[in-house]
Amino acid sequence: MLPVKSSVTARLWPKVTVYVPSHDYGRYLQQCLSSLARQTFLNWDAIIIDDASVDDTAAIATAFSESLPGQVQVIRNSEQKGLRVAANTALEAARGEYLMRLDADDWLDENALLVLSNFLDLHPEVGLVYPNWTFVDEGGGIIGQDIRARLSVNGQLPDLPAHGACTMVRRRVLKAIGGYDFDVDAQDGHELWLKTLYRHGVANVETHLFFYRQHSDSLSRDEDRLLASRREIKRRAAAAGRGPVAPRVVVIVPVKNTYAHFNNLALAPLAGLPLLDYTLNTVAVDRRFATVLVATDDPAVVHHCVQRGDVRAYLRDAALSDPINGIPDVIADALRYLMVHMGMDPDILVVLSAHTPLRRTEHIQEAIDTLLLYSVDQVVSTWEDRDLHYRHGAQGMQAVNAGQISDTRYEREALYACNGSIHVLWKESVSPERFLKGRIGHIVMTRTESLVAKKPEERRLLELLLAAGTVEAPSLGPHL
Repeated sequence: MLPVKSSVTARLWPKVTVYVPSHDYGRYLQQCLSSLARQTFLNWDAIIIDDASVDDTAAIATAFSESLPGQVQVIRNSEQKGLRVAANTALEAARGEYLMRLDADDWLDENALLVLSNFLDLHPEVGLVYPNWTFVDEGGGIIGQDIRARLSVNGQLPDLPAHGACTMVRRRVLKAIGGYDFDVDAQDGHELWLKTLYRHGVANVETHLFFYRQHSDSLSRDEDRLLASRREIKRRAAAAGRGPVAPRVVVIVPVKNTYAHFNNLALAPLAGLPLLDYTLNTVAVDRRFATVLVATDDPAVVHHCVQRGDVRAYLRDAALSDPINGIPDVIADALRYLMVHMGMDPDILVVLSAHTPLRRTEHIQEAIDTLLLYSVDQVVSTWEDRDLHYRHGAQGMQAVNAGQISDTRYEREALYACNGSIHVLWKESVSPERFLKGRIGHIVMTRTESLVAKKPEERRLLELLLAAGTVEAPSLGPHL
C-alpha cells in the first residue's frame, strides 16, 4: 500500500465523497485506491462498497480503510445488489458536498478531484462536470485518449451523455432528482445526464483525469443491455416531463412496390409473413399514434391494408416512384393526404421503412423520446459501425477510426451508419429546405436489428434468423 495523505478537515467535513463499487475486482482495486491516496486535493472521503465479492476485495478495502481512519468507510453486501443500489447507498451515506463514482477497475489522475471540485466551486450554475479520459488495456497499458466535444462550443448538441464514472455531481442535485432508479440496471450516467441537463446544467473540462480500463468482462461491452437500459431511461425521463397536452403523432410507411429487380417486395413472404406486415404489426394498434398511413405505388398494397382493416392506405402518384423524386417528396405528399383527405394536422411524423422487419416498438418510442428530450428537429435510427474504415489522403489510405485497431471505441471516431429504419421529425421539418438539416438526434440499434430485407444477402440472413427463432418478429397486439 502506498503512503497516504490524510486531512482532519476531510474526516470532519469532506468536500468530495468518492464511492468505489467492487464485485470481484480485487485484482484492480489496489491501483484504484492508490490513485485516491495520491490526490493533491486532500478534502475527500471515500465509501468502498464490496458487492458480495468472493475474491480479495474485502481485505484490500479493509486495509485501505485502516490506513485512513475516519476517512474511508467500507460497506459490504451479503448478496450482490448491483450498481444502482450501490449508487443510492453511497448517496445516503455521503458527507461530501460533491459526489463521484470511481469504478474499481479504473483509476484517477492525481489532480482529478482538485480540477473537478474547483470547477464546481467556480460555476455554481453547473450541476455536474466530467473530464476526458485515457483508455488503458487490461494490464494498465495506455491505449489512447478520448476527447469529448466541448459543450459550450458552437451550440454542441448535448446528446452524448457523460461517462457514469469520474463525473462529479453536487450531492444536493442528486437528492433533488431522487437518486437513481432501481428498475434500470445500467447506464447510470445516462440517467443522471437526462435528469440534470436542463434543470441544473452540465459541463466538461478538456483534461484527461481518469484511466478507463478496457477488458473482456467490462459492462460497457454488453451492447444489448446498454441499449435496452438507455431506451428505458429515456422513456422514464420523457414520461416525467409529460403534461396534459401531448404532441399528435402519426406514422407514415412509404411503400414502393414496383422495383424492377424485386417483384412484389412489400408483400412477398419473409419467413412466412408478408414483409410489410412486420412493420404494420408493430404500430397498427398502438394508441400512441393518431393514425398509421401507408403511401404506396401499388394497388395490391392498398388492397392488403384494406383487408387488414387496422391501417389507412392510399395510392400515391406513380411519378413519386421515379428515382428523380426522393423520400422527402413522398413524405410531403403523405402529409398533404393526411391534412386534406383525413382532416388531420399532426405535430410529429414517424416515418418507417417497410424493409427493416426487426425494428420493434421500443425503438420507435426511443426515437420519439429523443426528439422530445433533446430539443432536436428530427431523429434518425443508426447502427454503430465498428469496422475499420479508411479515406484517401495525401499519404494514401488513412484510417478514419484508427482506435478499432486496438478495439478501442473512441467517441471522436465513432461512425454511425443510417439504417433507414426510423425517421422521426416535427412537421415543419418536412419541407425540402429543412429535411435532414438543422439539429439531428439519433438512436442506436444493433447491426442485426438494422438488417434490410431489400438487400439479397441480408434478406437471406433474415430468413435464417426468423426461421430459427433467433430473433423475435414483431407481433400484432394491444400497445398502450
